[in-house]
Amino acid sequence: MKIKKPIIITISLIIFLSMLFFISNYLIWEKNYKEKFYPGVKINGLNFEGKSVLETEQIINSKIKEIENTGLVFKHETKVITIPTAVGSFDSDLAYSLLTFDVNKTILEAYGSNFQRSFVYYLLLKFKLSDTKEFKISYNLDKEKFINILNNSFPELNINSNNAYFSINTTKQIEFKLQINSERLGAEINYPLVLKNLDDNLNSLKNEQIIIKTQSKYPTVVYDDLLNLFPEAQKIIDRGDLTLQLNASSTEYWEIRPSEIITWISTQKTNNATEFSLDQNKIQEYLKIHVSPQVDKAVIRSRFEIKDGRVSDWQKGKNGQQLDLEETAKQINQNFLDGKNKSDLIIKEIIDESPDNNSLNIKELLGTGQSDFSGSPANRIHNISVGAASLRGILIKPNEEFSLIKALGEINAATGYLQELVIKGDKTTPEFGGGLCQVATTLFRTILPSGLPITMRQNHSYRVSYYEPAGTDATIYDPTPDLRFMNDTGNYILIQTRIEKNKLLFDFWGTKDGRIASTTAPTIYNIVKPAPTKIIETDSLKPGVKKCTEGSHNGADAFFDYTVIYPENSTTTPLHERRFSSHYVPWQGVCLIGKTASSSPVISTDNNSISSSTINTSLNEANKKATGTPDASVSN
Repeated sequence: MKIKKPIIITISLIIFLSMLFFISNYLIWEKNYKEKFYPGVKINGLNFEGKSVLETEQIINSKIKEIENTGLVFKHETKVITIPTAVGSFDSDLAYSLLTFDVNKTILEAYGSNFQRSFVYYLLLKFKLSDTKEFKISYNLDKEKFINILNNSFPELNINSNNAYFSINTTKQIEFKLQINSERLGAEINYPLVLKNLDDNLNSLKNEQIIIKTQSKYPTVVYDDLLNLFPEAQKIIDRGDLTLQLNASSTEYWEIRPSEIITWISTQKTNNATEFSLDQNKIQEYLKIHVSPQVDKAVIRSRFEIKDGRVSDWQKGKNGQQLDLEETAKQINQNFLDGKNKSDLIIKEIIDESPDNNSLNIKELLGTGQSDFSGSPANRIHNISVGAASLRGILIKPNEEFSLIKALGEINAATGYLQELVIKGDKTTPEFGGGLCQVATTLFRTILPSGLPITMRQNHSYRVSYYEPAGTDATIYDPTPDLRFMNDTGNYILIQTRIEKNKLLFDFWGTKDGRIASTTAPTIYNIVKPAPTKIIETDSLKPGVKKCTEGSHNGADAFFDYTVIYPENSTTTPLHERRFSSHYVPWQGVCLIGKTASSSPVISTDNNSISSSTINTSLNEANKKATGTPDASVSN
């Protein structure tokens, strides 16, 4: 049967038009979108249609740089405060970034996967069979530290509200007079609104001034509520002292006066009736301050050291004890309500679970790490020594996750540490902990050759000369970030620490299982220059005396690869591969100079803000540039 000519023409025309459609769209895709963003792609509200990855990053990073160079600006009435996106210190270990952006991750997500970069996917978009999405650059704001700095910047805006409360007025040496203290209305910064406005700014990559608003804090118990409870409160006064004793047979005891007990009264409203009981939190706070320090005994873990290649006893373990604040407070409350004026303390025993010397099975050196602290000031060297000594001889149990912050314990004057100045905006405050990142970095460098899995590690905010080459450091800051790793060797690991001249060294001792660990040399790229040094006048130094931080530092990105090959028949995956990536912001040098009588409050080269820009190039561009050769240069 012959096909009619009109049908042939129609089919041919359809084929021709289809081919024309596909070819024309392919040419459009290849020219305009093959390596560029598709129509409708927006990042933080900005349209990037037809832009390349590099162009997009340059635009976004320029906006982020404006935010970081300017700082976060807040105003209340006529007072304007700028909070920097990074907090500096005269010890690099106490410096940290308050705000960071993850630009590369978001841009590569918006750019799409291999399939999404295909011509087929482009056609699906064209026919609306697949929709593009709006993307937002993820950012990390340390809210706790941010709110703390905001509070310190506007202390006048936070006024605690007080419920009406009972107290005792001593009019004569032997006479107590019960009185009611009136309630007080309080106020506070409207933190949810501040954070929302800040989030709106950052999600649009803007840095508009944020107006601080306050909200009232209302008391829940007022003067009139306590009038009906006055007779019962007077009975508490008349009952006399409350005695706490270690146990029934102990001669140790603590007497609590009625003037203290009356402050524990907690009032609450039930069906419009005001009732009172003893506040558990207030009792616990009292016990924590006045009783726990005399009762608590920390567990002393068994510690061992290596002598002549063998494990020997260094310190025998000893059980500890701790006052159970919650249960003791409950018992005090119940006894008091039952009319008893005595109460025993509830003590918990803390067991030392360290093994004896014979069961350790520690035979050989697993790995060694080191770092150099040459040029460190005296306080820093002192803290390094104290921190390292606190870890020497610690045993890590099989399958235990080791936490450096937990192992170091309390970091304060009582445990032997010294303070260093931290720069928050244009103010300086002393803090403990300077030098402890030297301990963290050395520990990190010991974990790697030992082939252990690392569960938490964070690099410093900026490149530090003590920790070169870049990318091989680790920072800690109580309570986070921490440095953690798992002991998956099946045997105990013994930590040994030593200081040789200006070098800190850690050794891990245990039993080898045949695993082989290796790391590549760090690749360093994206070098970015910092802003000029900033000068801050301060009352913490004598007039005219100048003190500078470690100096300015180039920003950079770095990475290295970590590989662990496990032996056959091991209980874990035969091969473990991980890339450790680090981003360092360009760090502006800061100098303090003691105020003189005639000086102005602040002299600065950068509008009173500490720069911490985070300009990046794409990961693809970075890998093209990467040579694998460490760049150990640091700008000072």
